[in-house]
Amino acid sequence: MEETGSVSRWISVLHRQFQIYLNRELKEYDINSSEYIFLVNLYIEDGVSQEKLSANLFINKAATARAISRLEALGYVKRIRDPQDSRAYLVTLTEKGLEKRKFIRSKLKAWTEIISSGLSSEETDDMIRKLKIMSANAVAETKGLT
Repeated sequence: MEETGSVSRWISVLHRQFQIYLNRELKEYDINSSEYIFLVNLYIEDGVSQEKLSANLFINKAATARAISRLEALGYVKRIRDPQDSRAYLVTLTEKGLEKRKFIRSKLKAWTEIISSGLSSEETDDMIRKLKIMSANAVAETKGLT
């Protein structure tokens, strides 16, 4: 396949542009593109372990620890000892973190509208379905399940 038709190339372009967009849009809150995803995940399920966050997001534990430490220093999250496992921490949103939910979600929605401009809702739904299949294939490959 020629390089201009590479799925990976275009996914990479989208990812890099998304990072640029998020870094610009979240700058005033000192949140960057490598940290916002943890807040978004906590908006779905608050009070989870760092290990679970890593697993949910397919991000290594060291990167998760760095991001959570920074978000904690900024006052968006706090870590508390897991009462079920004293070796683990549960990550919970602070009031400051909760206050950013609507703003962050609005920026994610705006990005989706930007990148899907010119596509019908059926085309967008089909693309999402295909990307989910491709993502599952990628995870299976990197986890050695293929």
